[in-house]
Amino acid sequence: MDKPVLRRDIQPIATTIKGRRMIAFHDPYRLADHSVALAFNTLPILQLLDGEHDLTDIQAMLMKQQGGRIVYVSEIESFIESLDRACLLESPFFNQKMCGLRSEFSSQPIRLPVHAGKSYISEPVELSQFIQNTENNLSQENLRHIPANITGILAPHIDINVAKDIYVNTYRYVQGKCYDTVVILGINHHVQEGLYCISEKNYVTPFGEINTDKNFIRELKNRLPGGTFAADDFGHMTEHSIEFQTIFLHHYLTGTFAIVPILCGGVHEFIHQGKNVLTDECFRGMVSVMKELLKERKGRILLVAGVDLSHVGRKFGDQAPADVLLPQATAHDKMMLSFLGRGEPENIFLTAVETLDRYHVCGLPAILLLASLLAENRADMLHFDTYHERETESAVNYASLIFSST
Repeated sequence: MDKPVLRRDIQPIATTIKGRRMIAFHDPYRLADHSVALAFNTLPILQLLDGEHDLTDIQAMLMKQQGGRIVYVSEIESFIESLDRACLLESPFFNQKMCGLRSEFSSQPIRLPVHAGKSYISEPVELSQFIQNTENNLSQENLRHIPANITGILAPHIDINVAKDIYVNTYRYVQGKCYDTVVILGINHHVQEGLYCISEKNYVTPFGEINTDKNFIRELKNRLPGGTFAADDFGHMTEHSIEFQTIFLHHYLTGTFAIVPILCGGVHEFIHQGKNVLTDECFRGMVSVMKELLKERKGRILLVAGVDLSHVGRKFGDQAPADVLLPQATAHDKMMLSFLGRGEPENIFLTAVETLDRYHVCGLPAILLLASLLAENRADMLHFDTYHERETESAVNYASLIFSST
């Protein structure tokens, strides 16, 4: 491997194990047979695994770092091979593993709740009790007067245990309501072909199976130009942003409903390429066809977006800690949400362009689509909060809104 490349879809995490500073990795696909943690002093090597540096470059860096001590290329080769065996590199071995995983997911008729037992309780009775207990502990002062004809929800997709109060206090507004179709806009946290990734697979939750609205999905595919959707639905396999919403929808809604699960992505590339996504054929087509289908439907429709806002601090590549960046990031997020509430996707995108996505708003693609689809609706902001990860000097903003027809 001449110029090795560390996988772009894994997240190195600084941690302490038995008193030693280590680097662990979050692999969304869990391809390695066991968890991998590396000594913290290997970080300079990992930073050179970008496809631009060969083994002699790494050798020169290590020798300089170690005051001229000889470092043999064979030692580096051995280390690189160990990374490859752990599926941490983009390589033929990794590609083979991924092909097998894609094939396995493609053959499954349903989408399993892969985060059950990790991010939330997997046993249905206990999960229901967890939600109910959370609701019981909420102050009645948190309840606001919201019109009965709720048409949309913006909720977080951050870990449920972090934002359980906000999830519950948001979704309890639809308690006992009936909808025929729920369109769920999530975020694909990995690179995908096309602006959107859609799946016909029924979603399973601890409460049972939720059918997808296959006619709606097929109509979307048939009416939209090529390149709008990813070639397959593999992005749904481990993505949590839709899965978390299905838990609360399944708990609170009454009756049978079908979902249209859509992962959004690709918008940030437009910002860095200096292009306007709002004039893109695929984005404009998505908005137009979605509006057509929603208008043609005689049943009750709910739009849901599972999004988080600014991600700032050292964990997300910033040189400054989160505490320094948060005041500006929070002002930016609240401005963006005000544009969302007024149905102004143009101003949302303009804000992102002006900052060159400095605050890493991962929910931007879904927020733009939601703003375009619910422009004529009233919006009530329920929550705005921040999760602080002190050990990495990082933070994430998140919020919730309820939309209703006027």
